[in-house]
Amino acid sequence: MLLKGYRETFYTYSGKASDVCRQLAFAAIAIIWLFKTDAGGKLTIPSDLVLLGFLVVLSLVLDLVQYCLASIIWYLFYRHHEKRKTPEAQEIQHSEWLDRPLQIVFWLKVIAVMTAYSLILSFLVGKLEFV
Repeated sequence: MLLKGYRETFYTYSGKASDVCRQLAFAAIAIIWLFKTDAGGKLTIPSDLVLLGFLVVLSLVLDLVQYCLASIIWYLFYRHHEKRKTPEAQEIQHSEWLDRPLQIVFWLKVIAVMTAYSLILSFLVGKLEFV
């Protein structure tokens, strides 16, 4: 990839981090609404959904971490090459170890979402009544 491509990669990931921050803000509003209390001051969320809520929030946080981490990695990479005066037209190779942390966070995020949806399915099946 050309140096210019790495710079564009940085801009892509930093833009995504901003999008995820925005989504997390809206999710926080929804979570606050979800945990509203009734007149007796007790939480109204079913206890079966607490772990589910944790996993969903964890997946959103991991999403943000993935994009922020990618922004930092690719920013440092392209700035390193800019400081070395690497020509923009020069093909540059990068170590696979730069991608490894991003892959780990990505798979943790996917596992959290898949586990959350399996809990949703389990909860809904438990609520079904067959006549």
